[in-house]
Amino acid sequence: MNIKCLIPAAGKGTRMRPLTHSLPKAMLPVAGKPAIFHIIDSVKETGITDFVIITGYLYELMESEILNNYPELKIEFVRQTQQKGLGHACYMAKDKFENNEGLLIIYGDTLFDANLKEIIESKNIVIGVCEVEDPRRFGVVELDENKKKIINLIEKPKNPPTNLAIPGINYFPNSRLLFDALENIIKNNIKTKNEYQITDAFSHIVKNNISDINPYIIDNWYDVGTLDEMLNTNKLLLIKNETENLGIIENSKIIDPVYIEKGAIIKNSSIGPCASIAANVQVINSNISSSIIDINSEITSARIQNSIIGRNSKIKEINGKIIVGDDCVIENKNNST
Repeated sequence: MNIKCLIPAAGKGTRMRPLTHSLPKAMLPVAGKPAIFHIIDSVKETGITDFVIITGYLYELMESEILNNYPELKIEFVRQTQQKGLGHACYMAKDKFENNEGLLIIYGDTLFDANLKEIIESKNIVIGVCEVEDPRRFGVVELDENKKKIINLIEKPKNPPTNLAIPGINYFPNSRLLFDALENIIKNNIKTKNEYQITDAFSHIVKNNISDINPYIIDNWYDVGTLDEMLNTNKLLLIKNETENLGIIENSKIIDPVYIEKGAIIKNSSIGPCASIAANVQVINSNISSSIIDINSEITSARIQNSIIGRNSKIKEINGKIIVGDDCVIENKNNST
């Protein structure tokens, strides 16, 4: 049976501004590469080579960079031109799937540790779940007394019945089960907070006994929903993965864990711990820790921590925490002579 991976990634990511003024949320860098690249790489390890990606906001940039980095994969794009919710976005991909095809759906900002091979071997629908401290931000599930079957799903409840959230890793052995449920909520105008939610489609399947849905406990779920969470996820992934240093290092100190991409130049500086330096970044006479520096940026005579610097930006003589998007020039004129 053929299995395709569906990745909805059309959101604007307004909570991630200023970074998302010029970059789609799923393309924000974490631990050395865009978030959506982490997802594609994990799915590739299962042997899946067919992808359908829902794009929208700044779609041209996302589509071109994905195709350039994954020429060996079969990737189709579907554009969501109106923001009507995650359920609506996924429904737009209906014509890209055959009735007998399996469908692995992973939300475009979901980073995780999970055995995807085990998930896609299931004969039943599988919804990944993860315990969280505050489930009100997410769809949540209730399980039967044996904890083997999902018996209820609620989207962003004010009073959550459990702390089992849906991070966004789900599998349908027959794609039509998902699209029929999505069609039902759209035709009947079933909305939560004025949007068509995929959790309501899952709930339709459960309430009407269309198919059993089994939970799958996700080992680790790395949230990138806010700027602080993005930095924390960068730290956790760098700690989990081995340090990778592909840049040119001159008279500098590297404190693991770090990720330094090929083409980066580090001179007379200290990098780390927990710093990600992208391709073609130049760091001169600076200290950088617990930060993310995106491609083609320049950091000169700066001491920054817990910071995120977008693409093609120049930072000079700045100390402390700073969050800037793409194509910015930030300089402390008070330190200039």
